[in-house]
Amino acid sequence: THKLEEVLAISDEVTVMRDGKAVGNVKTSETTAKDLARMIVGRDVLLRVDKTDAKPDGTVLEVKDLSVSGKNGPAVKGVSFKVHAGEIVGIAGIEGNGQTELIEALSGLAKATGGKVEFAGNDVTNQSARQLKELGIAHIPEDRHKRGLLLHSDLAENSILGVHYRPPVASGGMMNNSAINKRVGEIIKNFDVRPGDPTLSAKSLSGGNQQKLIIGREFDLNPKLLLVSQPTRGVDIGAIEFIHRKLIELRDAGSAVLLVSAELEEVTALSDRLLVIREGRIVGEVDPKVTSVEEIGLMMTGGD
Repeated sequence: THKLEEVLAISDEVTVMRDGKAVGNVKTSETTAKDLARMIVGRDVLLRVDKTDAKPDGTVLEVKDLSVSGKNGPAVKGVSFKVHAGEIVGIAGIEGNGQTELIEALSGLAKATGGKVEFAGNDVTNQSARQLKELGIAHIPEDRHKRGLLLHSDLAENSILGVHYRPPVASGGMMNNSAINKRVGEIIKNFDVRPGDPTLSAKSLSGGNQQKLIIGREFDLNPKLLLVSQPTRGVDIGAIEFIHRKLIELRDAGSAVLLVSAELEEVTALSDRLLVIREGRIVGEVDPKVTSVEEIGLMMTGGD
């Protein structure tokens, strides 16, 4: 496991591996999360999200009474909220309560059955994924294998997904290899994708490096709005720290971010405002700085 809380709660002793080698063995009672993180990554790791207060600006995304169907009937039921430039709005909830369908409707991967979605004041309800991307909406999907990557294609090809049809990547029906190589090289460098070989297939990367490739690709769009689901699922502690820092940097650059995460500690640490979803409905909005994880958990489950 890469979950330090799990290791500390369950194990009697821990062996840490890095780059295929055992780099340490300790008794759990004699170590800390910080010590384990240092062994895993090979340096000190920031285990908390370091950020300043948000400075929200104008409304970028407004969702009005939105409904979306799922496999077994209505999944999103009359949801309304806003996301402003320069803030991260989180959605907390037990998985399977409408988060997936909500993000897919907002990103053009599913159709809304009712309500309206406005982006920068314009009605974009049920526009296609390509239309939304052209407007400045980027999407980091919850399932990187199903929605985020072509696993048998190389890093260069994966780096241009979503922009493969437009300049400078393509021109006059021809692919521009120098532009593609420049793009993938910048993503590899700026987002620390390892190994940094653009000819490797995406399936050959670790989960964390696959995730960094997707994040780098979407960030390269300079999005006005980022829809991001489960950003650190199956990712090691070093990559988690890196991804969190990049999300905060995007917020501070003025982008609006809508974040869905099943990790309650993650979504409360990153979010400036937190919406709680249960059975397809928003059941509350809280300030994560002053609301306990226990209170949020009770809202998620419908407990008293």
